[in-house]
Order: sequence, then C-alpha cells, then structure tokens
Amino acid sequence: MIAKNKGHIVTIASNAGLVGVCGLADYCASKFGAVGFDESLRMELRKIKSNVKTTCICPYYIDTGMFDGVKTRFPLLFPILKPNYVARRICNAI
Repeated sequence: MIAKNKGHIVTIASNAGLVGVCGLADYCASKFGAVGFDESLRMELRKIKSNVKTTCICPYYIDTGMFDGVKTRFPLLFPILKPNYVARRICNAI
C-alpha cells in the first residue's frame, strides 16, 4: 500500500478499547492495543505524507456468542448488534 501510495486499513476493535469494563481486563487490554496500533499507524502514515488511510471500528457488543447473556441497560440507545448488520455498515462506510 505504501509503495502504491493508496489503500485503506481497517482495524476492528471495540468500545472496550476506549473504556475499561469490569471483569474484562484481558479483553479490554487487547482492544486498547488495537486502538493504539491504529492511532500509531495513522501518525506514521501522516508523517510520510502517505495517502493510505486507516479507520478504527469500535462497536458495542456484537451478538457473536462471545458475550452470551450480556444485557444492555439502554437497549434503544445501545442495542446488542447483529454480526451481518455490523459487517454491512463497516463495508458501506469505507
């Protein structure tokens, strides 16, 4: 991508990469790492004036089975998302 001076790198993280969640320290740490990687990569690309873009996606809970039984306090504001919906929205956004 750098050689061609074009492209788009999409990092899939989580809201848990922005805010810590009780009982999910290991998961949050990995997602904080993904967010930090994207931010650092974006800064490096900007420094070399590259046209390669980055996007970091930080969705709320996605109904993948990993968080079976999780409930949201405000389902109208923060619904648990369906995987196909999230994938479609990400693809349309980039």
